[in-house]
Amino acid sequence: MRRKNMGIILIVVGAVLIVGGVVMVATKPNAAEQAAPQAEVVAVDDTISKPVVVEKREARVAASETPVAKPETSVAETEKPAVDQSKAKGAAFEDFVVNLLADWRLKLLDRTQDAVSTAGVVAESCKNPDLHVQQKRGKGEIDYYLECKYRSQWKDGAVTFEDWQLNRYRQFQRDNRRKVVLALGVGGSPSAPATFMLVPLDSIKGNSVKQIKTEFVVEPSSSALVEYMNTYFSKVFSKSRQKS
Repeated sequence: MRRKNMGIILIVVGAVLIVGGVVMVATKPNAAEQAAPQAEVVAVDDTISKPVVVEKREARVAASETPVAKPETSVAETEKPAVDQSKAKGAAFEDFVVNLLADWRLKLLDRTQDAVSTAGVVAESCKNPDLHVQQKRGKGEIDYYLECKYRSQWKDGAVTFEDWQLNRYRQFQRDNRRKVVLALGVGGSPSAPATFMLVPLDSIKGNSVKQIKTEFVVEPSSSALVEYMNTYFSKVFSKSRQKS
């Protein structure tokens, strides 16, 4: 009888072990399910049994591809380089003319400064001709003003100026009783113009200097400048005596 009870117990224990093994196998995830990426659940709608799934990676990629607006360039910024280049050429040509004054017969008395404040305020003296020159002539001296102008090329065989520019120099000449002469460079470069002219303001008819006016062409040297101005003032003084 005891043997029979022992056999029944062993049968029951074996059955329990078999049932437990089956349950463990059924609940254990397979390898494929473990390797599969799990979608990230970021929100759940209470009214729907299934969770709302958002793919964050796709959202990040889309955000990174959004074009970034470039800052706009103002009109003033686009025009600034051209203005600066023009000033640089003018300053280089003025230096070229100043270097012609390196002669014992010539003296640079003053050089007008081109200074403008940030609000656009300019001293009245900045509007004067560029160079005030003193030159020995015989036993005496003469002084005059040179206004330096450079142009990259002739246009229709002439260099044309604004009326207000020439009128301002004419008024200066009358007020100061000193002759104003345009030192004009055309072509080549500002520091080595192809054509160099000395044009007395009184000789300009209208508002332009013609290319054919070869009587104004001067060799770019100190001696040539001195000789030209001496000849010019001889004519000026001769006319003055004739009037008197």
